[in-house]
Amino acid sequence: MNKLTIACFIGVTTFSAAVFAEPEVIYTQNPAPQTATHRLLELQRSGQNASTEEQYLSGKVSTEVYNRYVKSFSHAIPERFSNDSFNEE
Repeated sequence: MNKLTIACFIGVTTFSAAVFAEPEVIYTQNPAPQTATHRLLELQRSGQNASTEEQYLSGKVSTEVYNRYVKSFSHAIPERFSNDSFNEE
């Protein structure tokens, strides 16, 4: 083969590769979803609809909450979470 044939072959091959190459894809971040749940969570986060009234627990409920809190420290934190086991081991 002569040099001209080889040069033409390389040129055609390079041009063909450029023609069949995929176009550059530019990814953009999707806008935040505007579902009812999203709006309600945003209201909760902002505190816009927070109650101005103090909220109290009764003595019995408050004691139960505190006892549950203290009891939570009696169990070691597992190294791994097993999502297929929800019973006591």
